[in-house]
Amino acid sequence: MVEMLLSRSDVDPDEEDISSQTPLYFAAQIGHEDIVRLLHVHGANVDYDDYRDFIQKQTNQFELVFLVLGNHKFYNGTFTAGLEKARQLEQEPSLNGRLVLLHQKRYNIPGPGVTILGCTLWSKLPPDSAETVRSRVQDFKQIEDWTAHDHSVAHVSDLAWLLEEMRQVDGEAENSKSVLVATHHAPSLQRTSSPQYAQSPWRFAFATDVLSQVSSRVRIWLFGHTHYTTDSKK
Repeated sequence: MVEMLLSRSDVDPDEEDISSQTPLYFAAQIGHEDIVRLLHVHGANVDYDDYRDFIQKQTNQFELVFLVLGNHKFYNGTFTAGLEKARQLEQEPSLNGRLVLLHQKRYNIPGPGVTILGCTLWSKLPPDSAETVRSRVQDFKQIEDWTAHDHSVAHVSDLAWLLEEMRQVDGEAENSKSVLVATHHAPSLQRTSSPQYAQSPWRFAFATDVLSQVSSRVRIWLFGHTHYTTDSKK
């Protein structure tokens, strides 16, 4: 179904070539002809109009665009405000209903028996690493009133939602259905970041080990955030 996954997480949405196309466009051209998995990590909500225009370029060319919210989407405001902006964006008339916000959302692709599950999947911060992460990671400076506790609570919420949706898929009569998961933070501390950060105390800001809990129906897991290109099988 997906011939190419865009795993590079530092794509600049404003970087255009002479034909006014972005790297996302060319990556998507190689992949599925109807659906773009948009894993975009920059804080473009700072300029709502520019971000809307960028998304519109994608919805003008593709049947559906899936948007997973990264941590930068909440910068320069509160978590609630960032989420409200994203929901507003999803309803923009100029996007013609082609943008799907994957914030704790399930989307069933008609026909091929594939379910997409998407959320940010904020990471879990162990108590002995929380202060180190808080002092080194910009989220706690750029997202208003965001604390290490909020970060971990958001992780619990996202993970609980994911596992419940997987449980429901497992219980459905269509037992041939496959699951594609799209998150911003990574679902494993292994092989998702550069090896030089394998023992870094702030690695917990980028990933949490959750793969042992997921359904066997999960065939593909897309993520960003780690600024490291990787492709592995489990």
